[in-house]
Amino acid sequence: MVLMTDKEKSKQKKKKTKKFFENPWKIAFLTLIAIIVSLVIVVSYRISTPRMTYDTKKETTIDLKDPILEVSMTKDQVNRAINYYIKDLFDSSGVDYTFHLDKDALIDGTFSLLGHDTHFYLYFEPFVLANGDVQLKAKDLTVGTLSVPIPAMINYISHSVDFPKWIEINPDEQYITLHLQQMKLANGMRVKAEQINLVNDQIRFNLYLSDNKK
Repeated sequence: MVLMTDKEKSKQKKKKTKKFFENPWKIAFLTLIAIIVSLVIVVSYRISTPRMTYDTKKETTIDLKDPILEVSMTKDQVNRAINYYIKDLFDSSGVDYTFHLDKDALIDGTFSLLGHDTHFYLYFEPFVLANGDVQLKAKDLTVGTLSVPIPAMINYISHSVDFPKWIEINPDEQYITLHLQQMKLANGMRVKAEQINLVNDQIRFNLYLSDNKK
């Protein structure tokens, strides 16, 4: 077995870091995934925080087809919450970026490329599917003054990153599907997106009890 010295380990680490930042496609897409995970964290936190009192002596009948809790958020709340969480996720990455929901969803960031600060913008549009999943349709990715082909970027990243099983990537159709019902929540509970309306500032998710609880 060959043991590496601290100096050799340091050189290897710097080499990997340099390689990472020389690939702007990977940075932009990993940022998008960080935002997806952050949104899941925010929703999970909101649905696990009690917001009502009830009489435990009163017998109730629960229809598993009906949601037990609705989580409503505004674009400003989502922006503040996600930027708070992704700051911790990418704090040591060397990438400076923000997430902003307006008419579209936008990732606005800066990273060092070949010794120069390079700006990138990633635009995508969110849709709620009939089954409560969320689909993100990529619209445009710009790195510096270059317009990067979205299918090529998505295809490259889909083979470079180990995504959770509930995230489906389709490079040809240029979309990412978040199968929210496949996410593992406490006690087998399920979450579905109800509405994402950026124009009217309405973002709602519903929480359902498990239909397989024994």
